[in-house]
Amino acid sequence: MLACRARALLDGRAAPSLDDVAALAVPVLKHRMALNFKARSAGLSVSELIRNHADKL
Repeated sequence: MLACRARALLDGRAAPSLDDVAALAVPVLKHRMALNFKARSAGLSVSELIRNHADKL
């Protein structure tokens, strides 16, 4: 949430929007998630997983 607020402020807005959340979802979540064995063996990456489920965020 802090990254979203910072992005909004850098754009000259007082409050973040859903566009800020969507733009920062992959870079922020990428380093916070780990794949389980099933996902790794299926050849998935964290970035793919986030992008495939971004509409549910």
